[in-house]
Amino acid sequence: MKNAFKLLCLSSALLSFSSIAAQFPVTVTDVSGRQVTIESQPENIALSTGRVFPLLEIIYQQEAADHLVAWRDDMRLSAPSMYANYIKDFPQLKDVPHIGKIKSGEFDTERFINMKNRPDLFVVDISNIKLAEEKGLIAKLDKLGIKVIAIDFREDPVKNTVRSVTTLAKALGKEEQGKAFADYYQQHVKNLTDVVATLPVSELNKRVFIERAAGYDGSCCQTFATGNMGAYIPYLKATNIADKPLKGAITGQMSPESVISAQPDVYIMQTTGWIDKKGNVTSGVPFGYAPLNQAAISKATSKLMDRSWLKAINAYQNKNVYSIYMPFYNSPYNLVAMEYFAKWVHPEQFKDLNPDKTFEEMNLKFANRKATGVFGQNNFEAMKK
Repeated sequence: MKNAFKLLCLSSALLSFSSIAAQFPVTVTDVSGRQVTIESQPENIALSTGRVFPLLEIIYQQEAADHLVAWRDDMRLSAPSMYANYIKDFPQLKDVPHIGKIKSGEFDTERFINMKNRPDLFVVDISNIKLAEEKGLIAKLDKLGIKVIAIDFREDPVKNTVRSVTTLAKALGKEEQGKAFADYYQQHVKNLTDVVATLPVSELNKRVFIERAAGYDGSCCQTFATGNMGAYIPYLKATNIADKPLKGAITGQMSPESVISAQPDVYIMQTTGWIDKKGNVTSGVPFGYAPLNQAAISKATSKLMDRSWLKAINAYQNKNVYSIYMPFYNSPYNLVAMEYFAKWVHPEQFKDLNPDKTFEEMNLKFANRKATGVFGQNNFEAMKK
């Protein structure tokens, strides 16, 4: 039965992705509000952040790596289990040229435009678009026939995830793939909102705190308010304790004392297993794509849970401390993180929700690949394993 379900999903994906001749030129409006006209179907694509490679998978499936000609080397460093998993399926990714970060000034424009396989399309995170415009980078690339499209999975993911996927899919002449993703994503979000709409009064306004990059260094507590994974919290009719202290900012810092004072009911650590440029393990909880080391996960989790100030928080006392796989914050698969948040904030109402199944299903349906791992956990349960 299980194999039959997988075959059905695969057949549906292949059927829905049947090729229809795309008509060019085509004009799209990206998530930054820019109108971009694509004269002919792009073939060579560059990514301003490597962790959004799943976006190309959704559009191209097994041919995704064939279209990638440049990317930033952030997946290998910030999501090593993800990188290892993709390298296994796409060995050619090891040889894709690296580009620098636009924000930090590391991006080398001349090297970029003189690449052997010059990009037709540059996919840029929305946080870099304004700077790229101010520097004249977008205008310069446009004159050379390299179009720039903004995407956003991190600043306003609830609003911009589907739009990012469908806009890029249209620009690449792959509208059917974009529509299939949009239909799936929106149905799952509707399933969440339908339940949230019926929450009892006792479930409303639970206090939630997100610790950004837990374990990355010894400090605490970087967090999110209005954007990133913080955007999920009001969607679940809960209260983000960082909203008032951060005064409308997307991200910022709270002290352990201020977190204790706010007494969150649910505490969520956003984390992953980071490595340095030489490949040495540095910090964080090393979960993500399989294979995984449960002993290492338990040890790293215990270290984060052993901070004395954390034990003074209601969420700790009630064993409502969780960890989420950090790379979901900049991924079209962020739906999985939303479902984890729903289970953790409203465990009784979402007891049958299975985020891991959603992740496996999305990979099978849209990327035509198998992907499993550990992407979320109750920290108390993890320490027992």
